[in-house]
Amino acid sequence: MRIKGDIIRTVRKQKKLSQVTLAAGICTQGTVSNIENKNVCDSLEILDAICKRLNLSLESVLDDNDEKKLTSLLNRVEELCNTFKHKEAHSLLKSTSINVADFQNKELEVRWLYFMGITNLLGYNNTTDSLFYFYRADELGDSNSVYAILSVNSLGIVYEMANELDKAQVYYEKSIDMLKKMTIKIPIEATKVFFNTAKFYSLIKNYETAYDLAIEGMALNQTYQSLYMLDLLAYEAAFNDFKRSPELKNPDFNSAKVFATFNNNESLLDVIASDEKSLLR
Repeated sequence: MRIKGDIIRTVRKQKKLSQVTLAAGICTQGTVSNIENKNVCDSLEILDAICKRLNLSLESVLDDNDEKKLTSLLNRVEELCNTFKHKEAHSLLKSTSINVADFQNKELEVRWLYFMGITNLLGYNNTTDSLFYFYRADELGDSNSVYAILSVNSLGIVYEMANELDKAQVYYEKSIDMLKKMTIKIPIEATKVFFNTAKFYSLIKNYETAYDLAIEGMALNQTYQSLYMLDLLAYEAAFNDFKRSPELKNPDFNSAKVFATFNNNESLLDVIASDEKSLLR
């Protein structure tokens, strides 16, 4: 993809970072050099990680073209999905006239496929279309594509909703394995993978694994100094810790309540209030 490498070079120098330091844990120094001097980057995940390290928005370094427009649209779609407005997000996706399949940038196409799948699934309970989009994203993506991993994880959700728990477990486990194979820093969006998979293991009463996954999701937030889904993860950690620990008299939802209050998550606060009355030994 074509990018504005001069912006990255300028901000890097303002922050007194060498190309080697900027690249550390993300890519090679040669990749940073190509970004700054040739205005190209083959990986959206790498470019996004570099922008985050420099406190730049991804849109600010993309050339003014359809890729930039679609990136901006998908960012808005993601915001809507994070607040459970999946129907509105789906309408926004359907409204674009941009032909994603024409892009050289396969990672952007994978991201579009994931959101088409998740908005069909959670907005309209359309499992047929969502399966198509998720499988296609898995085919196109690679081990460093978080949206391919999210698509595989979402296949687990589809089969869990259909009560095909053995199939669901296959895809939940595959998505966690894919995260472990990433050669770049795990993006914050992977929090959803940890949360969804923790919920599933709690459902099948594997409370130890559910607890461990919730803790991993919380640790990822700590890495990014983020509150992303932290209320839900803290709830899963407390619930599953109680279920796996017979010596505990009641679950400790204090952290979950603090984060849920901060995020105005009234539905989670209602669940916690109910659990505090019923989960007693």
